[in-house]
Amino acid sequence: MIQLADGAYAWSTFNPEKKFNFNGHILRTSEGSVIVDPVPFSADDLAYIEAAGLKPDALVITNRNHLRERESVLKRWKIPTILHTSEVEEAEIAPEQTVKNGDKIYGLVCVHLPGKSPGEIALYWPQRRLFLLGDALIAPRGKLKTVPVEKQDDPAALQRSLELLRTYDFDYLLVGDGDPLLGDAKTAVVAFLDNR
Repeated sequence: MIQLADGAYAWSTFNPEKKFNFNGHILRTSEGSVIVDPVPFSADDLAYIEAAGLKPDALVITNRNHLRERESVLKRWKIPTILHTSEVEEAEIAPEQTVKNGDKIYGLVCVHLPGKSPGEIALYWPQRRLFLLGDALIAPRGKLKTVPVEKQDDPAALQRSLELLRTYDFDYLLVGDGDPLLGDAKTAVVAFLDNR
């Protein structure tokens, strides 16, 4: 577990097949803490969560492929699962809460980015100028890219969704897969979009 920015924490597991990290995150706002797309915890990760007082209030799943360690999280903490309304059927779980574009989750803004899957979401934290993406973009070794086209439900919709990122102000970009961009992230995203 590592702190990436004020209130933003991550832990990772290396995927030997893809050769980059899969990441889980905890975002702690003034309104509460959410755990996002959890990967397996080590004993050290759990000790860090305890020591830092990061007990989550809710579990956010950004897309059907990021259920990951949901069951182990729910065994440890009795918290609601939150998913976009369009992703419930695909994920084949019964979340306690569903969200749509613009909804607030403990001070974080739900941003609907369909394309990779119908209910793909990101979390935007305006006060921290931070975006957390599930699979809309990934960043193996810090290089932005999309998941392969064959893993996208609707590539044209994903391209339209990514254009929305131009309309937000952010410095930090946290990703479910790969490495975070911890400064001037919007410039990197715009350069990626301009050179597709």
